Amino acid sequence: MSIRTPYEAIVVGAGSMGLAAGYYLSKQGVKVLLLDPHEPPHTFGSHHGSTRLIRIAYAEGATYVPLALRARQLWTELEQEWADAHQKEPTPLFAKVGVLNIMHLGATSIEGVESSVREHGLPFERLTRSEAVYRWPGLAMPEEYMAQFDPLGGVLFSERCLMAYKEGCLRHGATTRFGGSLDDIKLFPDSVEVSWNGETFRGQHLLLCTGAGTPAVLNRWFPEWALPMQPLRKVFAWYRTNPETNLAPSLYRAPHFPGFCVQTQSAWFYGFPDFGDGVKVGRHDGGSPCTPDMVDRTFHTGEAEDLELRQFLAEFLPGTSGPLKEGKVCMYNMTPDEHFLIGNHPGYPHVHLASGFSGHGFKFASAVGEVLAQMVTDGHPRLDVSQFRPDRF
Repeated sequence: MSIRTPYEAIVVGAGSMGLAAGYYLSKQGVKVLLLDPHEPPHTFGSHHGSTRLIRIAYAEGATYVPLALRARQLWTELEQEWADAHQKEPTPLFAKVGVLNIMHLGATSIEGVESSVREHGLPFERLTRSEAVYRWPGLAMPEEYMAQFDPLGGVLFSERCLMAYKEGCLRHGATTRFGGSLDDIKLFPDSVEVSWNGETFRGQHLLLCTGAGTPAVLNRWFPEWALPMQPLRKVFAWYRTNPETNLAPSLYRAPHFPGFCVQTQSAWFYGFPDFGDGVKVGRHDGGSPCTPDMVDRTFHTGEAEDLELRQFLAEFLPGTSGPLKEGKVCMYNMTPDEHFLIGNHPGYPHVHLASGFSGHGFKFASAVGEVLAQMVTDGHPRLDVSQFRPDRF
């Protein structure tokens, strides 16, 4: 078995984080190899389903805000760079429609969002129930709820984003191997060897961006790196307008209706305005433990997962609780504290990990990719990501 010409960086997992890292590395002239069992974008990871929210006023902690602001800037730049490469008007990657947070008055995340806003001086609106319903007439909010509007937020078109990164990687000279499987990893003091589908490649740096497959990779090749992660099966679906409510479909269409997050007293839902396929909605919390090989990839129409989403829409966005258009399944790779894992192997600093994004990572993929590229080229990132150090566990 021959060993190929060395690469400066080998990226295992060319999904959201891996493609972004490959893009920012190859753009600097770094010799990059990207490996993935499937050619992105695909439906086997966590990036499919057309859209993802980007929130800037962050309930999960003010330390996320600089990363979110940088990510927002990089998504905007990527949109323009993709257009320039095709010599045409930009194909939207980022719909700047804002994000509406709706919460019951006892929700702890109210203060989390407003703390982020105060600390970073973000634009922000707090609205009473009546103010929110007046502004967005398609809403129906119980009396004990309030709303917060994040005007810097919006919607990312996730599959287009990955297409832009993949094209950029190839344009800047990255090598790809899409299809096949990871056979072996061998570590040396200043290099790695990766065997993939019968070929062996040597690299100076190894980036592990393997999503929900990370627990299996660590268990096999890095058992000493005992990091707690649990993939969860998650569902989301698109619904058509419910004509029985007499609410106009246009009330829920972008750009007039924002992305939304709703924290009830028992669950946390999220969703997207109608971009032509109906309103999309999912539940953020909950989920069933799974593995990528064993996950049930069928959305069960008419069963509990469908009925729960429909019931939520009937209560909060009643005009959208019509017929199901389509349902899909993805995975969250959860950590115990629901914060990310970004850092180096304790014994092999040239091995880098980005995983455990716990269902709120896609919006940061651009900035995380840049962080990983800086870890390879500069030895450390320019943004503070110390909160996500794997050794906190």
